[in-house]
Amino acid sequence: MLAQQTAGLPLTVTKGQKILGIRRAILNLERAVFYFIWGSKWEREREPVSSVRGLAIGEPSQVWRNVNHPALPNRLRDLSWMVAHEVLPVRSVMHSRGLLQSATCPRPGCGAPKSVRHLLWECSAAVDQWAIAGSLQFPYLPAGEVLTAQLMLYGVGLSPNSKKDFTRIWLTLAATKDAIWTSRNLLVGRHMQIPPVAMIRMAAATVREAVAAGGGP
Repeated sequence: MLAQQTAGLPLTVTKGQKILGIRRAILNLERAVFYFIWGSKWEREREPVSSVRGLAIGEPSQVWRNVNHPALPNRLRDLSWMVAHEVLPVRSVMHSRGLLQSATCPRPGCGAPKSVRHLLWECSAAVDQWAIAGSLQFPYLPAGEVLTAQLMLYGVGLSPNSKKDFTRIWLTLAATKDAIWTSRNLLVGRHMQIPPVAMIRMAAATVREAVAAGGGP
């Protein structure tokens, strides 16, 4: 019986499989930390969250629909919720709660406060990531001049011509944010610098997994 169960296992582990395993381990650790700190109902009620800023009339309700979009796997819904509330456990969030001594971005040469927006949009690593994560890499992602922080963070402000493809766009954006977050965790936890091309592959794999599971178009 054991031989039958192990017969299909690979004899070697590829570099991609190793990175994916590390990615899942780091993600599980980060989620464990998050739910340990904010998991109880009492703590959730006490936890200060930030309102979404700079939205037009009617857009706040759209943000919360996007957070719970049926195309997103549970992991990406969790990530989207934490991004929208600005409670993703980046350094500025952990520092404000007395859990870290410094709020500074861990990227070499950066030095800026590591907020959620900085992590996903303003940091040089994020800038490089979005620069190559255009329509050539992901056909349903808007061209670079259309992609804004509001669209990337919350899924609002999309041009009318692109709204018909919103599900594909939002899933791709969420997967790319997940790849940036994973890259940050590997940098902090294992001192591994993940190049933008590798992050693109991570995001593409996440999209494929979601579509295969029936979450995407």
